[in-house]
Amino acid sequence: MKLKFAIGMATILFGIVFSFSLKAVSAEVEGSVANPDMVLIPGGTFTRGSTEKDIQWVAEKFFSATLEWYRDETPAHEVDLKAYYIDRYEVTNVEFLKFREAVPGRNPKFMDNPRFNKLRHPIVGIAWQEAVDYCRWAEKRLPTEAEWEKAARGTDARHYPWGNEPDKTKSNVRGLQDENRYTAPIGDYEEGKSPFGVHDMAGNVWEWTSDWYQPYAGNKQENNLYGTSLKVIKGGSWHSNMDLARSAIRGKAIPYQPQNYIGFRCARDS
Repeated sequence: MKLKFAIGMATILFGIVFSFSLKAVSAEVEGSVANPDMVLIPGGTFTRGSTEKDIQWVAEKFFSATLEWYRDETPAHEVDLKAYYIDRYEVTNVEFLKFREAVPGRNPKFMDNPRFNKLRHPIVGIAWQEAVDYCRWAEKRLPTEAEWEKAARGTDARHYPWGNEPDKTKSNVRGLQDENRYTAPIGDYEEGKSPFGVHDMAGNVWEWTSDWYQPYAGNKQENNLYGTSLKVIKGGSWHSNMDLARSAIRGKAIPYQPQNYIGFRCARDS
């Protein structure tokens, strides 16, 4: 009897410990895996920027009068990144309003404008620091320029998230004349998602990154805008043509001036 009782108690204790262990493991896993609205971008190298051949292609494809606009994308180079998470979608008006309820501050510049204030549309009219503050509140951060570009184009140096050819039906850009004259609901262009499954990385809204607008190593293009006065924005917008919706394009913006074509998404270390 004593032996049976001891075995029974041991079994019960093991079951309790095992149950708590499973709960602990589940909690750890749940806390370490991004929520469904984030995508894990695996570590490794990718090609950032454009070759001279790439910008020649852009000039011919879009009848550009000069190559100077695109030469800040050169030279193309390999970047090795650790794994990280990035938001599957751009931060929306409804998400930013939740932030403002928790952290009172200035209402976004275009929140009372029916062209831009629909709840499932990306937030615009946000200065760079406000985007940083939101990401910190959400326990995330802004992506670096390199992180953003890898998430958009993958590892095969494609021009657009979906491939190498411009396609206005796969992104919210100027000129399509569809129902989305300004911003579009997030995820509205399913066929335009990136190789990693990240949406709206071409068109809809330009997106803030954490980086200053500086030349790439080896870049020989003289540019008096390089420095620490402009932040890099990526992806083009509803107001852009397809040449500016390429993944390699390097937009730049004054960080304290909100615009109706600039929004953001967040990233997080893995």
